[in-house]
Amino acid sequence: MEQKIAALLDACFAILSGIAPGAIGAAVGLAWRKGLTWRERFVQLAVGIVVSWFAGRAIGAIWSLDPFVLQGIAFTIGMIAFEATPRFIAAAADVAGTIPASLRDHFLGKGGDQ
Repeated sequence: MEQKIAALLDACFAILSGIAPGAIGAAVGLAWRKGLTWRERFVQLAVGIVVSWFAGRAIGAIWSLDPFVLQGIAFTIGMIAFEATPRFIAAAADVAGTIPASLRDHFLGKGGDQ
């Protein structure tokens, strides 16, 4: 029973240590924003944690960086994620909107009259 509890505590510690840099970064980002409701604060914190978790893992998979450097990157991403995410989504939607016309022009020629 003690081994199961120790394993559970180790798993909880691993999860918390993985999300801590992004959470701290998001909290720093929250400190600069005034007049937010508790709901907006929670959403900003959650977005910072989630985006920094996935972005940090992706960067770590692409480049072999020291774990301390990856934590610093996750902190920074967590700090700016809430502000950057809406702009990123808008830019991605703009690019996605041009894909059908680009494919049509590529395969059928300019204007699609061939």
